[in-house]
Amino acid sequence: MECREREGESSLDALYPLHSYRQWKKELAFAWKSEGQRRLSPLFSEILFKAVKELEMEETPLVPVPPRPGKIKEKGWDQVDELADFLGKKGLAIRKDLLARTSFGQQKALSRGERLGSQGAVYALRPKIKDIPKEVILLDDIVTTGATMEKCAWLLKGAGVQKVTGLSLFRVD
Repeated sequence: MECREREGESSLDALYPLHSYRQWKKELAFAWKSEGQRRLSPLFSEILFKAVKELEMEETPLVPVPPRPGKIKEKGWDQVDELADFLGKKGLAIRKDLLARTSFGQQKALSRGERLGSQGAVYALRPKIKDIPKEVILLDDIVTTGATMEKCAWLLKGAGVQKVTGLSLFRVD
């Protein structure tokens, strides 16, 4: 709730978390992320695709929040990366070439203050970026404190993106 009270301080122009991370939705998200139930990825990508269409942003490139280094090798997949792949197959533009994750640590283990303080070392712009889009949709699976979205949006704006819209499946409240 704290991040909602600080108007004017965000690099995000809008944030659309689609579902609350509670009850059966939390169980589904846990099964998907933690238990590796990848068969839920097409369902979740369809929910995101419909949201992009409702926002009338089908022409806006999606920028997935990058996974921590080694996650795909360690677990065999990254849920946000997989969502981006499914959304790309549906015809949406995906830009995995803009952001990189530089830290091996897990964000979920940190408090909001720790997340905000550590973000400078966690995400970075990729070198030698070609053609910066004017507008992007920043894609993540779950928004907890908003720190990840905020830092990524700040980096994108610093690179020349004029409008950053955040989109996530879930929000923790």
